[in-house]
Amino acid sequence: MSTNYSTKKSSYSHLSASERGEISAYLKMGKKPAEISRLLGRHRSTITREIKRGTVTQVQDKNGKRTYYQAYFADSGQRIYEENRKNSVYLKLDKCSLRFFDELEKSVKATVRCHSVDTFIHEYKEKYPTETIPSTKTVYRYIGAGLIAIKPIDLPKMVSIRKRSKSKSTVNKKALGKSIEERPETINNRSEFGHWEIDLVLGKKNKEEAVAMTLVERQTRFALACKLPNKQAETINEAVKGLLCEYPIASITSDNGSEFSLLADLEGVDIYFAHPYSSHERGTNENFNGLLREFLPKGQSLNPMTNEELVSYISAINNRPRRLHNYKTAKFLFGLAQTA
Repeated sequence: MSTNYSTKKSSYSHLSASERGEISAYLKMGKKPAEISRLLGRHRSTITREIKRGTVTQVQDKNGKRTYYQAYFADSGQRIYEENRKNSVYLKLDKCSLRFFDELEKSVKATVRCHSVDTFIHEYKEKYPTETIPSTKTVYRYIGAGLIAIKPIDLPKMVSIRKRSKSKSTVNKKALGKSIEERPETINNRSEFGHWEIDLVLGKKNKEEAVAMTLVERQTRFALACKLPNKQAETINEAVKGLLCEYPIASITSDNGSEFSLLADLEGVDIYFAHPYSSHERGTNENFNGLLREFLPKGQSLNPMTNEELVSYISAINNRPRRLHNYKTAKFLFGLAQTA
């Protein structure tokens, strides 16, 4: 069964006062919403929502007995519509808090950015509840339309989204150890703490180039990272051994890259390998690396980077509130999980 997707932009206009009058008249004639929608050339949902919006409770006194009933009134629908339009933030950019946009620009353009647009809005609303603040979606509309000082290039994720490529064959690459298919459900559903995903962030692709190794805890999204002089399997194993002594690492999920070929030799930790060419099976780590790329762009050498700089980048992300965790930070949740 094929599905057709239209790229034609559909035109839409709000109901007018006269159309509301027609709706009222048709309802008095006993017509149903589906029939009214055909008569007015409107979508059935539009008519249904309008009837709900303009319906009020009426009282009728008949033979000394009061009875209540619901009835749609065009005037009521029009009044509520006009009030909603007045409260629409998108229509009043000039009435939004100027301080909000100044603070948002500073936060987004900071050298080491700790906030996304969404988390900044959430914290700002809590700090200044009486100010008029646009929603996250509206702010992105403003950015896309060029109405504020923030540009799409200031938000790397906004310009880096690209079409997913076709999946590659997964039959020619040999698995290095225990398959991800053997991973327990408690790890898959993130109900158990202490299970990590590992990957490398590369700069320039040559033998003398340093790399950044990242590990992300699946439940809390807390990340660790360290700079390594190369991506040899022995170097990575030594680095992981050091982390095993400092952090609660029960298991690690890796890809099938040769740099991770010796991880299965580590003792005291379960190692699982994702299917070849299946980066989505380590989505937690891949997403984190995407955030880290804001500070370490592709093609830029990592040799000049200091460990202190890398720590500051990781700290900025770990201390970033996440909507996924009800705007709690990964660092806070990691600390909480360790004391549980």
